[in-house]
Amino acid sequence: MILNNALCAFLSVCLYVLNAKVATAQISTPTDVANLIFWADGKDVNGTGMQPADGSIITTWVDKSASGNNLTTVAGTVTFEALGFDGLHPGLRFPEMAQMTASNPFGSDTHDETTVFFINNNVTATRNFALSLNGTNTGGGSSTGRFSFHAPWINNNVFFDAGGTGSARLHGSNPNAQTETTLYTGLNDLMGKQQLFRIDGQAFLSDMTGRDTDVSGGINLGTISATRPFDGRFAEILVYNRALTLAEIQDVECFLLLKWKLRHAPAGCAVETSATKTVETYVSTGTDSYAIPGTDVIYTISVTHNSGPSLDAERVFLTDAIPPEVIFYNGDIDDGGPKTTPVIFSSSGSGLTFDYAADVAYSNLAVQPNEMSDCNYMPGAGYDPNVTFVCIKPSGIFNSGTPDPFFEVSFRTRIK
Repeated sequence: MILNNALCAFLSVCLYVLNAKVATAQISTPTDVANLIFWADGKDVNGTGMQPADGSIITTWVDKSASGNNLTTVAGTVTFEALGFDGLHPGLRFPEMAQMTASNPFGSDTHDETTVFFINNNVTATRNFALSLNGTNTGGGSSTGRFSFHAPWINNNVFFDAGGTGSARLHGSNPNAQTETTLYTGLNDLMGKQQLFRIDGQAFLSDMTGRDTDVSGGINLGTISATRPFDGRFAEILVYNRALTLAEIQDVECFLLLKWKLRHAPAGCAVETSATKTVETYVSTGTDSYAIPGTDVIYTISVTHNSGPSLDAERVFLTDAIPPEVIFYNGDIDDGGPKTTPVIFSSSGSGLTFDYAADVAYSNLAVQPNEMSDCNYMPGAGYDPNVTFVCIKPSGIFNSGTPDPFFEVSFRTRIK
C-alpha cells in the first residue's frame, strides 16, 4: 500500500554500486560474445558454483566454455586462495615451477584471428611466459612460434608475442606495479592486419603486423620451463577464436574489470541497477490505520539488477536517509511475529544472503555514508531519534538474469 503524497515525499534511498553508471554496451557473461573457446574462472574453479576450500591443492581448473577443455596441473603445486587478489577476490596461486596445461582448443583452425583476455598478478619478478596458447613453444617461426605473454618480464616490461620475436612483438614498460592485479588483452588478426595489446581496458600498443600464428600446441599457464618460471596468481582466462571488434573487446573488458578490478573500470563500464522505495502503515491489530503523527510505518526498499554482469556483494552498498519527520525503530519489526530484527531481508533470484548482525549498521551523522565503515552508531533500544542513516551490505553474488533479480529490505519508523 503506497500512502499519500506527503508521506511518499519522505522516500530517499541511495544505492551505491561503486563507479557504476548505465553502460552503453554490456554483456552478462563472456558467452554473450561469439566464438568463445576457452574460459577458466577463478570464481568458479570447479564449474559448479561450489568453490574449493581456502588453501586446497588444485589439480583441475574447469573450462566453462562449450569446449570443456580443462586445465590440469602437470608440475609443481597450484593452490586455491579464497582472498588471493587484493584481499577481496579468489584466485589460483602459481609458485615457481607450478604449471597447468590444456589441449589445443582451436581444433583444426590453428592460425590467425585470436583474442585473449586474462587477469593475473605477480608475487616476484621472473623471466616468465605467463600464458601461452602454443604450448611450451618459445621460438619465432610460424610453426613452432610463441603465442605468449610476458606479464611482466623481470625488467617490468610487458610483452605480447603473437608468433614472433623482435619487431613482431608488442612490448613496453608496464604501467602497473609488479604485483598489481592486471587485465591483459591481446588480439592477433589476419596476416598484415592488426595486432592489439591492451592493459586494464585501456589502449597500450597496436600495429598492423598480424601474423600467421600457430596455436596448435595447447594452453600453458604458469611456468613454461625450468629457466622460465612464473611466480604469481591467475584469476580468469578467456580465449576467442576470432579477432573481436573493439566494441566486443570493450564489452569483455568491462565484464572482467567490474568483476575483478572495479575501481579501474573505464567510464561507461557499468551495471544498471535501480532502487525504489515504498511505505505502508504498520498495523499490528489487523485493522486499518492512517498516516498521522504517532503512527508506525514500514519502509521497504527494492533493489533490482537490470542489466550487465553479476556483482560481487562488496560492490553493493545501500544507504537510506531517515527523513526528519520520522524516528527509526530499533526493535522487533513485527512485535513478536515471525521476524526478530529491526531490518529484514527478502530476495527473488538475487543470490544474495543476509545476516543482520554483519550486514546492517547505522549512522547518526548528517553526511551520507560512502561505505560500511562510515556507519558506526549503535542505536538505543526502541525509537531512536538519533539514527540518520541505515546502512546495508548483503553478502554473496548479486545475480544478473531474466526476469530481473531483486532483493528487498524493510524497517520500521514512527511519524513524529
